[in-house]
Amino acid sequence: MIEYSLNGTWEYRIGYGAWGTREVPFSALAVGHSECRLRFDLPDGGERTLLRFDGITYAATVHLNGKTLGEMYPYCEYLFDITDCVLPQDNTLLVELEDLSPAFGPSAGWENYGGIIRPVTLLIGARERIASCFFHAELAEDFSSAAYTVDVACEEADGCRVLVTLSDADDRTVDRFCFSVGEEAPVRRLESPLLWSPDHPNLYRLSVSLMRKENRLDGYETAVGFRSFTCDRHRFYLNGEPIFLLGVCRHEMIGSSGHCPTREDVRQELCRIKDAGCNFVRLVHYPHAKETLEIAAEIGLMVSEEPGLWGSDTADPELARGSLEVLRRTVLRDRNSPSIVFWLAFNECRFSEGYLRAARKTVLACDKTRMISGANDRGDAETLEFFNLCEFDFYTSHPYAPTFERARNSARALHDKPLVFTEWGGFFVYDNPPLLADFIREMANLYKNPSDDGALAGAFFWFWREVYDFNRGAPACHDGILSEALVDYNGTPTPIYSTYFNTWKAALGLAEEKEKYEYIPLAPLGGTRLAPQGEDGFEELFAKMRESIDVLRGPLMHNEWRRRTFWFGPRLKEGTDASIWATPCVVKPKNPLVFLGRAEGEELTLVGLSGALCGYPLGGEYGEEVARVTVFYENGKAEQFSLRNGYEVTTVYTTVGSSRINPQAAHATPFAYFSYDKNHENYIINRLALPLAERSAVTRVEIAAGERDSGLLIFGVFVE
Repeated sequence: MIEYSLNGTWEYRIGYGAWGTREVPFSALAVGHSECRLRFDLPDGGERTLLRFDGITYAATVHLNGKTLGEMYPYCEYLFDITDCVLPQDNTLLVELEDLSPAFGPSAGWENYGGIIRPVTLLIGARERIASCFFHAELAEDFSSAAYTVDVACEEADGCRVLVTLSDADDRTVDRFCFSVGEEAPVRRLESPLLWSPDHPNLYRLSVSLMRKENRLDGYETAVGFRSFTCDRHRFYLNGEPIFLLGVCRHEMIGSSGHCPTREDVRQELCRIKDAGCNFVRLVHYPHAKETLEIAAEIGLMVSEEPGLWGSDTADPELARGSLEVLRRTVLRDRNSPSIVFWLAFNECRFSEGYLRAARKTVLACDKTRMISGANDRGDAETLEFFNLCEFDFYTSHPYAPTFERARNSARALHDKPLVFTEWGGFFVYDNPPLLADFIREMANLYKNPSDDGALAGAFFWFWREVYDFNRGAPACHDGILSEALVDYNGTPTPIYSTYFNTWKAALGLAEEKEKYEYIPLAPLGGTRLAPQGEDGFEELFAKMRESIDVLRGPLMHNEWRRRTFWFGPRLKEGTDASIWATPCVVKPKNPLVFLGRAEGEELTLVGLSGALCGYPLGGEYGEEVARVTVFYENGKAEQFSLRNGYEVTTVYTTVGSSRINPQAAHATPFAYFSYDKNHENYIINRLALPLAERSAVTRVEIAAGERDSGLLIFGVFVE
């Protein structure tokens, strides 16, 4: 059939308001009810006219010339036969969209976009047509040959023949055969097939023609590949070789594209993922455009697809009905792609036996060649029960946790089939490279372990690129952006990007680990540390911080800041740096802080110099004296230094309200940055070197506060 694009400028209105225009395809923020209208003339020539929608969000009713053609679920392809209602001229096509109210489709797991998100096409041709085509192959045990079949279903094609041509990448015909419509498709054998894999993504071109005598009535073309993907106990095998599925989870949205990224943008992103070292991309959490599958097959990325569930109750009949229909249509659309190695029936949903069994049945009715499972965040016992009861082919788990223990327990419990961490990572590791690296090394060890004590077949990091999500809140989301990704909203690598890929390569023996990350300090310390005497006063200060921080008067202050709760305060984790104090000493008014010892040197170094109640630029006057340091020497002499706001002292905070700040002191330098909660508790401590006039040993240092209670913190005093 000949295809005619209906993409372009359509009439568009929100609700039942005034008509404007919109370019189709489009993806826009949800508006509730909207309508798209197109007036068109029918191109000449054809006994049958079909109207194809490649995808909408999230529910649509389609009308042509006043006749209702049908309804559509999201993301997937719909084909309407409009032969009997289309006119030669002045056709009116109306699409009513709902993007907030449908029971299935809108999700709280990502930002929702309405629209006709994929192409709209007219297909005009003979009444006889190819309705579906399914290429599937079985490789010999030694992979020296392949037995393959091309199942073709046709409509109104009695007496016609199906002509199949298989060509290689150089367009050379490697097989050609035909059979009559209604006959069982023959099993063909191809010797020495070039196998498809991430390292060698060899593709063949399948061309299917519907013939009546010598006339070609309809045709179908697609790229196919020969590959075997199987499992045994703990392992997956690709073309007979064990393979660890090293992947990332990827949403369809790229920047502000919504569900309409360009083909070139998708190609660049998938190539970037592949070049970084991945062999798998989990396409979350809904069917992506079919061009994504085409590109994945071309460049050598294994993928999975799923129907669009997130945190859903699969026992809900209306929701389950929509999900199963989208799953069915997606399998039919993409089952010829060699890049798809399994289907996922859900994501992080409440289990119901009825839905899980129905999902497996739905997939097998369309594709008996691939495995099925679900992306799962339930407990190990529940997973073990339902995945076996409903005959899923492998286990999955989402072991989000601050330690690896949960992941290790899942690997021990779910050990008689392959186990895949279909998600892992999240806010526990997204800004913590050392912890991320530890998780990766542990997972690599699980993969290398062949015993029932715990093994792992694949791991997909959550997630590739930041997207908008205004539902989850802290600590995962910042300013409406889900900030747990390897690259940010604009595609710039986040701090964990290099750690993620380099550690995996090293852990799997693919390359040496190149980068090591140090937490603190930013600058080394030396010399002799003097010991503080008496109470440090930190708990009292911390109580003031938790009660109120109204003393802060920075330009970025707003009311939300005053309602924030501090849980840890500006103190370091024990063992972070043995040369300084984890809990700082506090300089209090009318009660000098005293440090004793005996140390010879040319400089006095103070570590801290940041105010927890005020400090430049958030509080106090620039240049005002915050504290005074008195150094006592063994020879009986003394020397004084002034600590001034903005010169030697800054605020301890590096975030205020919704923004980051960069506190700078003219004479001090940053010593360390640290945080507990990225939304609320981000801190800086500084370092100040004071030249000593005397060459006698230092025996005592006193730090006395000025008139204002700044909550000045001191983490260490050194003489060098």
